[in-house]
Amino acid sequence: MPAQPHRPPSPAAPERSIAIVGAGFTGSVLAAHLLRGAESPTAIHLIECGGCHGTGVAYSTPNGGHLLNVRAYNMSAYPDDPRHFLRWLWSREGEDGHPDSAIPPSGHAFVSRALYGGYIKDVLAQAQAAAPDHARLRLIRGEAVDLRPDGERVHVQLGDGRRLTVDAAVLCIGNFPPSPPCLDSATAGEVFASDRFIGDPWDLAAIARIGRDAPVAILGTGLTMVDTVLTLLDQGHRGPVTAVSRRGLLPLRHKEVRPYKSFLHPDVMPRTVLDVLIALKADARRAQAEGFDWRSAFDALRPHHHRIWAHLPEEERRRFLRHARPFWEVHRHRMAPEVADRIDAARASGQLSIHQGRLRDVALAGDGLDIRLSARGAAVPHSLTAAVLINATGTNCDYGRIRHPLVRALLDHGLARPDPLRLGLDVTETGAVIGEDGRPAPRLFALGPVSKAPFWEMTAVPELRNQCAQAAERLLVLGQAGGLGAVPPGLSPGLSSAGGWANAAPGLNARPD
Repeated sequence: MPAQPHRPPSPAAPERSIAIVGAGFTGSVLAAHLLRGAESPTAIHLIECGGCHGTGVAYSTPNGGHLLNVRAYNMSAYPDDPRHFLRWLWSREGEDGHPDSAIPPSGHAFVSRALYGGYIKDVLAQAQAAAPDHARLRLIRGEAVDLRPDGERVHVQLGDGRRLTVDAAVLCIGNFPPSPPCLDSATAGEVFASDRFIGDPWDLAAIARIGRDAPVAILGTGLTMVDTVLTLLDQGHRGPVTAVSRRGLLPLRHKEVRPYKSFLHPDVMPRTVLDVLIALKADARRAQAEGFDWRSAFDALRPHHHRIWAHLPEEERRRFLRHARPFWEVHRHRMAPEVADRIDAARASGQLSIHQGRLRDVALAGDGLDIRLSARGAAVPHSLTAAVLINATGTNCDYGRIRHPLVRALLDHGLARPDPLRLGLDVTETGAVIGEDGRPAPRLFALGPVSKAPFWEMTAVPELRNQCAQAAERLLVLGQAGGLGAVPPGLSPGLSSAGGWANAAPGLNARPD
């Protein structure tokens, strides 16, 4: 992508400093947008506790069978350059470890998540290389464990004792593993504390220890379950796998579709969930009658998701989460065709079974587990025997149950609060974190999945990249009139040791600490 033109900064312009906590997709792309748009002295501190900058949990999987569930055309990091990712792919075709087959001009292809992680790392590196001299990036390896606003500054505490003082902080902390099921029995507690229970479906080391012939039970039948099954198959698993969810719904399959015009009028938004579903079903029937696929009608609604959610009263949002959410998810978040083929084959062979039911209890039994399930409408629970139980119910969005030290510190200090629907933190539409007193913080923001409460959809790249681009624009002008970034003469905000909120030397670079 060609470098963006930059106006030279005023010689007297103070340097603003921004800390980004989390260097997965959201944090890395936000940093890239800040580097591209900085027209005055700007220092960006990108903090990541695990792995490398740019991949996060989603794109750090080494399994080439874990594919994106969004077609390549929609995966550009830049909303103003939709073919950026396609050009990156085309430039690398045939390289070792990269796709051999041509990515079609339509961009209807589903590449590995590991490959996409490489793209995001390149996006960050290229943005840094093209940045003006007055925009500086520092990659910090460490875990943020506390954060305190202090007037016009924000102090960030790292787990190793280092401290960082900045003008604004952005939480891009991504997704957290699911919480254990809410079961009160003592036997369930024993199971959850044992190695028979894998609470994090991305704990690849734990999954690798499962015996090849062992029967496996998985809680959840969504995309996380699909990835877990692929991991098992790719490590040569031969035993039966049973996946259970309350409705037993599997994500549907992607298919190349033609554009279709949504039924929505931009000035008239539905006020109930029932209105949305009735209109969407009618639109899908019309689309099919005109020779389109139902996916065309469903995808045409995507640009309106945020506005629909914003116009729904809170009780309607609750109704959606209680009743419609599972059906929405399997239609909205679909499997790549290659992935769907493998899941279909595993089911056809009898190795993978999908069951409808709710976990009632689980107990250690000899060398395995006795799992008690109750199906919807069934009077008597039934049992399932497995060697191990994997929790793949999806990410934990209830921040009241998340034990991460930074999250706990924010909640305990009253600087943040869970949103009423337990979808993430309570934030404004611009990402300002809302404190326990109901007031948005002027210098503390949250982006990505943690900020989905005002939007509902804030997990996929097309939504995230727009959010990052808009947030970068706001951060780069935030407080200019009031002197955001103003620091005492001769000092540049940076990391210090545990001895105090000191300022580091100005020679920041892009090597991880």
